Amino acid sequence: MVFFKPIFLFGICQLINYINYCSGAIPIVVLHGLESSSEKMVPLCEWIEDTFSKKVFNIEIGNGAKTSLYTPLPDQLTELCNTLYKNKELENGFDFIGISQGGLLARGYVEQCNDYPVHNLITLVTPHGGAFMRDSKDNNFMYTDYSQKHISFAGYWRNPSVLEIYLEKSVYLPYINNEKEHQQRDKYRNNIINLSHFVMVWSPKDEIVYPPESGKFSFLDKEMTIIPIEETELYKEDRLGLKFLNDNERLHQYKTNCSHVDHRNPVCFNELYDILKYYI
Repeated sequence: MVFFKPIFLFGICQLINYINYCSGAIPIVVLHGLESSSEKMVPLCEWIEDTFSKKVFNIEIGNGAKTSLYTPLPDQLTELCNTLYKNKELENGFDFIGISQGGLLARGYVEQCNDYPVHNLITLVTPHGGAFMRDSKDNNFMYTDYSQKHISFAGYWRNPSVLEIYLEKSVYLPYINNEKEHQQRDKYRNNIINLSHFVMVWSPKDEIVYPPESGKFSFLDKEMTIIPIEETELYKEDRLGLKFLNDNERLHQYKTNCSHVDHRNPVCFNELYDILKYYI
């Protein structure tokens, strides 16, 4: 019965999308992460196609690994939206799977663009709560104009000891997390609550994203203690619509035992199957 609840909430258009979803008509877009490329996502994409009988579009932004590292995320997001809008097979909606940084861009697409609507947003080991480096001594370099313009992950570097600087200088995460005031804040929230499902997959064995719990939207406080999503002001004030989704059984957290990179590799596919079978 869980799938039928959104239908009554959102009406006939969503009913049509739901019928298309059940018939297998809705395709899937997959987006790689930092210092990666569409080529490295081929095993995952082929497995999804073979296992779920879905058409998968394995997309690239710019030239792949180089663009993913050296192009700021707002620019990558613009290119992502333009790339998707060129594909008319997506105009009636699709499911979006993003891994790591690709998950932040996928969520950015939902919030900022979404003219071709996303049905289910699925993120794998994505730093929704930001990324940091354990025992980092640097407070400000990632927030310099140079870093924000030339290092992609500076856009979601969230140093809990200088949150005021993060909120002022970071060009990406504070906006898509609705942590600060901006002109599109209501649009971002509305687009999130119109998702059928938002699925976050994280792993305690994630050796890349710190803290690993960022993959399920947890933050670090100034004492480097992990704040669960339900205890964050973002959630309690429902700035992004996450509480709304959760209250309506459409926000989901899953844990795997895979390393960060292995979420795109066959060693993790059995665990991913037990999650994805409900949503694609």
